[in-house]
Amino acid sequence: MALWGIARAYREKGNHIITSAIEHYSILNPLKEMQKEGFEITILPVDNTGLVNYKDVKKALKKSTVLVSIMHANNEIGTIQKIKDISGIAKDAGVVFHSDCMATAGIIPVNVNELGIDALSFSSQQMYGPKGAAALYLRKGIKIRPLLLGGTQERGRRAGTENIPAIIGFGKACSIAMIEMEKNYSYIKNLRDKLSDGILKSIDNVKLNGDAENKLPGNAHFSFEFIEGESIILLLNSKGIAAASGSSCASHALKSSHVLLAIKLAPATANGSILFSLGKYNTEAEVDYALDVLPPIISRLREMSPLYSK
Repeated sequence: MALWGIARAYREKGNHIITSAIEHYSILNPLKEMQKEGFEITILPVDNTGLVNYKDVKKALKKSTVLVSIMHANNEIGTIQKIKDISGIAKDAGVVFHSDCMATAGIIPVNVNELGIDALSFSSQQMYGPKGAAALYLRKGIKIRPLLLGGTQERGRRAGTENIPAIIGFGKACSIAMIEMEKNYSYIKNLRDKLSDGILKSIDNVKLNGDAENKLPGNAHFSFEFIEGESIILLLNSKGIAAASGSSCASHALKSSHVLLAIKLAPATANGSILFSLGKYNTEAEVDYALDVLPPIISRLREMSPLYSK
């Protein structure tokens, strides 16, 4: 809704949109479709931690640029972008700046005025609210055309009967997140750091992906050499541990993560990656259990791998 609606509303000004190579498919796939409508899309590279260089944004700007969309933090590797620097460049050029804040809203502070965000997407489930509810913030004066046509709900911006119970739950989740954010951040980060340190100390040939410091508190994403991430996931699952081998929204895609390839991991290394997502309901005992279970799993799989030799 944000991309289509904003870009179409400013079509008279131009047809150029800037984004990054590690955006969620909810950004990248609509942009592919928009190319068929005549929009020009520039996809910026990232460094090996997943950061967009704000200088690349400045270089990519054209007179025809109408929208810059850069996510606040990556849902897969956890890297938090320097949004204020990027939005400032867009503002100086008179270009609308949108940020996908699905992974950050309710988890870390997100202030649209401090960050310079004109349009912001965020969702309920990331902050323990009901699934299927999300919101789009628009700064006053930002134009948008509706994607769904029909009734006049949402001030004519999105037709269709609202899911009132989910919206109420979303609002309550926002209230709770505001109250608990500082406490949750510290608690979850400590769990994440214990898990990360334990894995790096107990297992050889493993890489922690994303920015080591500037990342989401609950994100621990690793690449294990010589083995497949799917095999790790299956054996962890048999021990009662839930993890992911990539974005949940791309769980059926049998190919390397576009995010990991964008940070220049070799395909074989990318395929040996898993994500641990920690939240406020996880415990230190669960982290200890994971640290007991994971090393033998990695050893077992490597013993069966033709790529591995001690």
